[in-house]
Amino acid sequence: MNALSSRHHDPDQRRESLVQQIPKRAGALRRRGEQLCQNDWDINAALVLAEDAEALASTCRVLQSTHVAARLENVAECLWDLLDPPVIPDEDARRDIRDLLLALFEDGDAAAVAHADTGSWASLQAQVAEADNGYPLLTRPPAEYWKKFADPGQPVAQVRLESTASARQEAPTPPPAPIEAPPPPSTPEPSVETASRALHSVTEDAAAEAPAAEVADVHNLACHLGDHTALSSDIDLQLRAEGYVLDRVRGVDGLKVTLSRLAPALIVLGSAHSAVIEEIGALVQSARARSKQRIIFIALSAQSIDLAARLRAMRSGCDVFMVEPERADEVLARVRELKVAEDADPYRIMIVEDDRSQALFAESILRKNGMQAIAVGEASLVLDKLDEFHPDLILMDLNMPVCDGMELTALIREREAYISTPIVFLSGEGDTEKHFAALSIGGDDFLTKPIAPRHLIAAVKSRVKRARMVDSRRRQKPAREAVKGLHDSAQLSRRLAEMLAMEDAATRAGGLVHLELADARELSRQLSGRAMQGLLESLTRHLASRIGANDMLARCGEHGFLLLNPDRATPALETLVNDLRESIAAESFGDAAAPVHVDVLAGICPFNIAAGDAKAMIDSAEEALLAARAPGSRGVVVSTRDEGTGGSAHIADVIRHALNQSSFRVLFQPIISLQGDTEEQFQALLRLPAEDERIYAASEVIPVAEEVGLIAEVDRWMIQSCLNTIAEHLREGRNLRLFVSQSSSSVCAHDAIEWMRGALDSLRIPANQISIELRMSDASAALSPFVGYCLGMKQLGVSLTLSGFEAGEQGSELLRHLPVDYVKLSSRYTRTNDDAIRMELRRLVELAHANERLVIAPRVEEARVAAALWSSGIDLIQGNFVREAARDTTFDFQMGSA
Repeated sequence: MNALSSRHHDPDQRRESLVQQIPKRAGALRRRGEQLCQNDWDINAALVLAEDAEALASTCRVLQSTHVAARLENVAECLWDLLDPPVIPDEDARRDIRDLLLALFEDGDAAAVAHADTGSWASLQAQVAEADNGYPLLTRPPAEYWKKFADPGQPVAQVRLESTASARQEAPTPPPAPIEAPPPPSTPEPSVETASRALHSVTEDAAAEAPAAEVADVHNLACHLGDHTALSSDIDLQLRAEGYVLDRVRGVDGLKVTLSRLAPALIVLGSAHSAVIEEIGALVQSARARSKQRIIFIALSAQSIDLAARLRAMRSGCDVFMVEPERADEVLARVRELKVAEDADPYRIMIVEDDRSQALFAESILRKNGMQAIAVGEASLVLDKLDEFHPDLILMDLNMPVCDGMELTALIREREAYISTPIVFLSGEGDTEKHFAALSIGGDDFLTKPIAPRHLIAAVKSRVKRARMVDSRRRQKPAREAVKGLHDSAQLSRRLAEMLAMEDAATRAGGLVHLELADARELSRQLSGRAMQGLLESLTRHLASRIGANDMLARCGEHGFLLLNPDRATPALETLVNDLRESIAAESFGDAAAPVHVDVLAGICPFNIAAGDAKAMIDSAEEALLAARAPGSRGVVVSTRDEGTGGSAHIADVIRHALNQSSFRVLFQPIISLQGDTEEQFQALLRLPAEDERIYAASEVIPVAEEVGLIAEVDRWMIQSCLNTIAEHLREGRNLRLFVSQSSSSVCAHDAIEWMRGALDSLRIPANQISIELRMSDASAALSPFVGYCLGMKQLGVSLTLSGFEAGEQGSELLRHLPVDYVKLSSRYTRTNDDAIRMELRRLVELAHANERLVIAPRVEEARVAAALWSSGIDLIQGNFVREAARDTTFDFQMGSA
């Protein structure tokens, strides 16, 4: 035994043993590199390979194998060129990497290399692929999946490594080199033990060769697999505002790929995908087993949740399984609760036990599991220790001298600060009457000694976690900044959703700006946490003081902001952002004693670029911000429409697909009476979901449909859908009127009246339950066909509405000729702060009432606007003030009209 120990600790023998292992380790590394170059490029495998090459190179220098170290460093350098920023190499670049890998060894090393290359990758893949936990661990990801990790500010085309040739020239394959001089005294030379640890960190087994079986932790990555709804977009927006990096997963298969490669901090599974909760849950649990960080898994359900569904979700590893809420705030609140419980300080446990050995036993178990524990052996000291230690939970011995556990519990409960602190009794007492007495005096649970360590840990963790979550719910979430003009991210999210729900969203001025502090990481390294927070607070106040009265500013992530502007044209919005950047560059922030000068970058997405839904708008703003980070950028980038995914040709293709598959979507927004009537009336709004997760509004769809000659088909699909909805409600005993817009082309169609007659007859519904909405501008341009259309529709009994109505001679002329029942005002009349417009509005209402028409005010967003319209004599209002457009027709018209 002594001889063996002596040999084990002999430095010379250890050094020799390590030197002999270098060819084998380098051979395994070379084999991994060759597999990487031959197969689909994998940035995770490349990252691990670069780090392992650097670690092995460091070991080689310690062991004075400098020629191998230089070659390994060349390999690592070439890989890093492809990783920062992430790009994919072309075939020439891959060949350069393979050449460097082949150059790792001299001819004399061939035998070692051959020995290292034993083993079959194919057989390894076959073995591991059998471990199929619902998804093969070594399944290859989709082609070009890596692009979602790449920096959009850099070109994503295949690139040629520029540094490879120079690396080979700078570090040619040398003969066995003389030993280099030792490093300067200021840098201590690593020991053989350090070299051994570094060498063994470069794994040679199959797991190292199969990076797909490994999981990379990403502490702020969130995966949300939702659907094409306003709630889904709102969740995305608020997750970004909370500081999460949103992974744009494409369907269930995309989420599977992400979970097999990465360990996100958060997964949110939308209600549309509840059928795969078990399959996704298995992958989440597998990722948890291989990850060091907590992975939060939240699933939503579209239906009420019964016990069987909850059990299914729990067994799938769900942290939260909840009915799909109306607002994203509720989902984010649950996320925050889980994070508070997980990210808070270590659990603090006080052990009140007079038996020293029992107290030490419990204390050691708790400490080994990451908790702070303190043992108090005398009851008289407990009350003083409470205020010093502030425990999350008290483990209380029942039987103690002088003052037993029940008496001590009663004293603790008298203190207001500890009324809800969990108290768990520990005792070998078998008398159940004493158990009940202990619980009735204020205890929360009773554990019988002896207790297994794992049971003690589980009991303590579950009670402390629950107590902290209850405490976090009881306290109101504090505002992130006490700055005038700064809004909560949820407020900005709701306002953005409201603006996007308006029919003119795609044509209106304004947009979303994503601002971010430049060089934030470098500043974080230079400044203390408190100094960095002070700098951000000063920057927030500066921004809030310089934005417009109609703008909304909210914090987004650790170092970013979102600015929502409703009324500036794109050039004016860009001018505003540049002015903000100039004012920030001229200002100093942080401590007066150590001022800091900073810069901000900005990405701008105007409404007319990505107005279909919030997700598209946020993505565009974020992509513009990434482009603003690129070298050579001015620091401000404005999104432009990608004609491949947002242009007329693309939208036309989506329209054709929707007509073939009947996949348009209809949203309903209530129209309520200001005069006390309770008739159920809704505006029907057209939406077009696309496969790229965008949802196009009618203002984007209609112009393209008119351009390509599809507008008549779209209009008739819309009317048929509304008639079907009315028929369904009539069968349920509900009378429902729907307002639906029609274009000039549909009005002028020769068979428009006969088609409507047939549609009404086939469903046998009252014709006045639908109101055809005609635009004033269209009617003015073709008055004669519109008069004929309106007379024909009135003969059928169909209701008519003239929208976009404005006062003047033209409006008066149309009212004389068109037999409409309603006039819907132009949105300009909702500007209640303009005296001239208010006077014009009163005259317009008087004119409509004199002609026996009811007046509808659309796009009402605020209570003060609704009050002003009511005082002007308006009959009905529609807008987000009443309710946002939704897919259902549930609304309390009695409450709304009251």
